[in-house]
Amino acid sequence: MLYAACKQYLIEKLKQAGVQTRIYTTHKALEKCVESHVGAVLFEREDCARNGSKKRFRDEEGAKHKRRRVYDRSLTFSTVIGEYTDDAAEEIFERFLASLDTGLYVDGNFVEITVEGSDWVDTDDSLLRAKVAVQTAVTFHGGLYRDTGYAPLRHVEVKEVERNMMRKEPANGN
Repeated sequence: MLYAACKQYLIEKLKQAGVQTRIYTTHKALEKCVESHVGAVLFEREDCARNGSKKRFRDEEGAKHKRRRVYDRSLTFSTVIGEYTDDAAEEIFERFLASLDTGLYVDGNFVEITVEGSDWVDTDDSLLRAKVAVQTAVTFHGGLYRDTGYAPLRHVEVKEVERNMMRKEPANGN
């Protein structure tokens, strides 16, 4: 779900920024494109690392659960904005950057968004037909989670609770 949600998020943000043509999602389709006004969201890489962190939480019914982060996942996409002029490309690029949120929720988990950098290329440096293009690396930092509940106590019966009135209660662990 993380890959699809992140890709769709970037496609929507490019459309909101002003890319009016079809948003390309593969390198092959982008290379065959003959348009000067172009937008693309291309998957670059995914990095996974094992993680064992735990967080305790309560669900809507009040039951306690443990959420374990099994893997850290970082997905990097490259967005491409191609235009006829430098000014038009920069205007769309600035609207795109301004529209990006600090993160989004995917399946109830927060996924942080970071922009890692941009490259500006003109006609001589690019395979695109656009006069100028900007390529931006956007990384989504999320994870793979496993929720577990607490095991119910079985065969435990409290018979009596006794309190020692002579002894002082500990304060601050002392």
